[in-house]
Amino acid sequence: MDRDQELYDRNRAFFEREYANLFQKLRDIGPTRSTLVGSAASGDLNIDLGHTLFYDTDAVSFAARQIEEFKRVPGQFFMNPPQRYNPPGFVHERVSEAMYEFLDGRELPKLPLKPNHDSGYLLVFGLGLGLHLDPLIEECDVRQIVVIEEFFEFFEHSCWCLDWEALHAKATARNTYFHFIIGNDPATVHSRMHWFMRGEGFGLIDGSYIFRHYRSMLLDNVYEQFKKELPLLPISIGFWEDELVMIKNCGFNLIHYDSYLLDTTPRLERDVPAFIIGSGPSVDKSFDVIRANRDKAVLFSCGTGLSTLLHNGIVPDFHCELENVVGSFKHLEMLRDAHGTLKQITLIAANTVYPEMLDLFDSRILFFRDSVCTTSLWAPDKVGIYGATPTVTNVGIRASLLMGFRQLYLFGVDLGTRDTKKRHSDQSIYATNRDWAAQYEDTSRAWNIPMTANFGGTAFTNDILQWARMLMIHSLDPFPTAKVFNCSDGVRITGTIPKLPRTVTLKSPPGRRDGVIAQIKAALPFVPAAGLARRVSLEALIADFVDWEACVDRLVDEALTTEMSFPTFYARMLPELRATGAREFQNVLRAAYVGSLMMIFQIGYFFYHRIPDEEQVAMMRAFLAIFIHTIKDMHDHTYRALTAINAQLDAALARE
Repeated sequence: MDRDQELYDRNRAFFEREYANLFQKLRDIGPTRSTLVGSAASGDLNIDLGHTLFYDTDAVSFAARQIEEFKRVPGQFFMNPPQRYNPPGFVHERVSEAMYEFLDGRELPKLPLKPNHDSGYLLVFGLGLGLHLDPLIEECDVRQIVVIEEFFEFFEHSCWCLDWEALHAKATARNTYFHFIIGNDPATVHSRMHWFMRGEGFGLIDGSYIFRHYRSMLLDNVYEQFKKELPLLPISIGFWEDELVMIKNCGFNLIHYDSYLLDTTPRLERDVPAFIIGSGPSVDKSFDVIRANRDKAVLFSCGTGLSTLLHNGIVPDFHCELENVVGSFKHLEMLRDAHGTLKQITLIAANTVYPEMLDLFDSRILFFRDSVCTTSLWAPDKVGIYGATPTVTNVGIRASLLMGFRQLYLFGVDLGTRDTKKRHSDQSIYATNRDWAAQYEDTSRAWNIPMTANFGGTAFTNDILQWARMLMIHSLDPFPTAKVFNCSDGVRITGTIPKLPRTVTLKSPPGRRDGVIAQIKAALPFVPAAGLARRVSLEALIADFVDWEACVDRLVDEALTTEMSFPTFYARMLPELRATGAREFQNVLRAAYVGSLMMIFQIGYFFYHRIPDEEQVAMMRAFLAIFIHTIKDMHDHTYRALTAINAQLDAALARE
C-alpha cells in the first residue's frame, strides 16, 4: 500500500532538528523485524510482527478505546499529605506549617477536588504507532510527557502515520515537553524515568498521570519497579540547609588543606581485590575472614565500619566519609582517643565533610559530590562523583571502582536487616556508645520495606537505604567487567554476586597491596591548599546571588498584584531554577536552592488543588507570604556564608 512519503520526510527532518539522538538511530535503523500494514483510511492500520498483528483490532480503534477508558478512569498517583512539624526546622517545614495554619483546623482532602487537574508528568508506557499521544495532550494538562518504548523500530513506523511536528507544536503551545526513553534493560529504563521525573516538573508531581499503551515483559517490569519505588520519588533532591553547611565546609577545606583529588578519569585496573566494609549487623560474622585475607586485599572502611575493624585489631588502608555533620568527626575523634592515631589510614571523603575531620589524617583524598552547589562552583570540570551518596558505603564502592579495582567484596553492606531490632554491628559505635547513638542515630525512619535478602528470604529496609541500593546498582553500570561479591546478609543488590564470607579465598600475593596503594596515589592529581578556591571570583558569585533574590522578590510582587495562579507562578519561577541562564553562576544558584524550593512547591501545589476555587486566591497570598519570607531568610544566611569564605580566601592568599 502506498505511504505518505512527504509526511515521513517531514518527520525525519523534525527529529533531526529537535531530537538529534533519536534521528541518529532512525537514520541507522536498517531493515525492521516488523512491518507497517494497512492504513487509517481503510480501517486496518497495524504492525505485523511476523507471527501476529500487534493490535488486536486496528491501531486507530485500539487507541480510541484506550483513550475512552482513560477518560473514564485516568491513571494517577498522588503525594501523601505534607507532614506537620512542631517546631518546624527546615525551610520547607515552615511552609508546610504556614499552609496548615491557613486551613485554620479544617480537614484537607486526600485527593484534589477536581479529578483532571493539571500536573507535572504523564508517563506513557509504550509508543506503538503513537496514535494515543494527541488525545492524551488534549486530556492531560501536564508539563512533561515521558514516552517509554522498548522497540525503536516503532518510532520508524510512527513516522509514516503520525505528524510528529504538529504534535510537538501542539504540546509546546501548552508548555508541555516530550522526553523519550528507549531501551531493553528494565533497571536502566526505570533509572532514566526516575531522574526525568526529578526535573522541571518535580514541584508539580502530585497527581501525575500514567498511561499504559501496551504490555510487554520490559514495560511491565519497569511499571512494577516504578510502583515499588514510588515512595522514593518525592524525596528531596537536596536541602538548602545542607547546601549551606557544605558551602561553609568545602570553602574552608579547599582553602586550608592539601589533598589528592578523586575524579572520574579512567585508570588502570588493579590486580588485587578490594574489601568494602560497612557496619551492618552481618559484618560481625566476617572478621575472621577479613583478618585472614588482610595482606591480600586493600581494605576500605566506611563510616562507622571503622569502629568495628579497629575493635577487632584490623587497620584499613582507606577510610571513607561522606556526611558534613559534626557527629562523623566525633566518631573518628573517639576512635583516635581509644585506639591511637588514625594518621596511617588514608581518608577518602567528600570535600564537604566537617573540617576538623581532615586534621585526623595525614593523607587525604577528596572528591566533589554530584549535584551540589560546591561542585558547580569549585570543581575543575564541574562534574561530581555520581553514585557516592546517600550512604558512606556508596562512597566505598564508587571510589574503589574509580581507583581501578575490578574485584570487590562487600562486608556489612546490608542496606537493611532480617531483624528490625538489630540494625548495626554489635561492635559499631551505635552499640558500644549509647550516648553517641542517642545523639546521632536517625531513629525517625521506619524499617518496613520488605525486600529479597542476599542469601534468600526477606530483609527489611527503609526509604533512604532503598535509595542507596538503587544508586549502587546504577553505579556498577559503567564497569561491566567488575565482579562484586556481596558477602553481606542484608538486602540483595542487583548486579552483585551473593557469596558466603566463609567461602572467600584470595589468590593475590601478600604484600602486593602496598604497591597498589602507592600507584593509586601517584595517579591522582595533587591539589595544594587554596589551589581550587583561588580560581573562582566569589565577589561575582555574591553579586549573582543578590541579583537572583531581587528578581524573585519582584516576581512575588507581580504574583500578588495579578492574583497569579499556582501553576503560572511555578512556570514563571522555573527559569530562575534552571542550570543555565544569563547569570555566570546560575548553576551554583540552582544547586543551592532547587532542592528546598521544589519541596516548597510540592507542598504549595498539594494544598492548591485541595481547596475550593473561591479560596485559591487567599491561599496563594498565604503561600507567597511565607515563600518570600523564606527566600529572604535563605538569601541572608547564604550571603553571610559566602562573604565569610571570601574573607578566609583573601587572608590565605595574603599569607602566601
